[in-house]
Amino acid sequence: LREARDPHGLRAAWTALERAWATAIDRVIAMPAGTVDVAIGDEWSFSQTLRHLVFATDVWLRSTVMQLEDPYHPLGQTYSSAAAEGFDTSVFATSEPSYDEVLEARAGRVAMVRDFLATVTPDALDEPRTDPWAPQNRLTVRSCLHVILGEEWEHLRYAQRDLDRSEEHTSELQ
Repeated sequence: LREARDPHGLRAAWTALERAWATAIDRVIAMPAGTVDVAIGDEWSFSQTLRHLVFATDVWLRSTVMQLEDPYHPLGQTYSSAAAEGFDTSVFATSEPSYDEVLEARAGRVAMVRDFLATVTPDALDEPRTDPWAPQNRLTVRSCLHVILGEEWEHLRYAQRDLDRSEEHTSELQ
């Protein structure tokens, strides 16, 4: 599904992602309080991962595909080298938001992708866009959506791995 080529396949991929993330969010709710803020090793916490996915949606859908003038949610989580690459990080919050605020921002971006996919046409998927990290390169709307799908699946995999580690650590303490 990650490499779906048509609107129907992309919608199916997004539906599968929504279900998988809902399961992960339900899992973290059942874990000890504060689990959402625990970072394993040098990785992001669960909350920071969701914030990064807000950022990824903003870069690839809101900025690149939709070409919105003010695409970034202030709760988005960039990566550490973004400022060094010339990305203006001043639009982002400097303090940690509450998990409820993160869930709200995330839900808005998830719905935005779902809504976009509900109406996208095969012709629109072939429309050209400029690569946000390498402006000399051209992409298609489809390839931008594939980046979003890739980000979502990979970060889900990381989050599940870290939740497993967190559970192992908690059970070792008991």
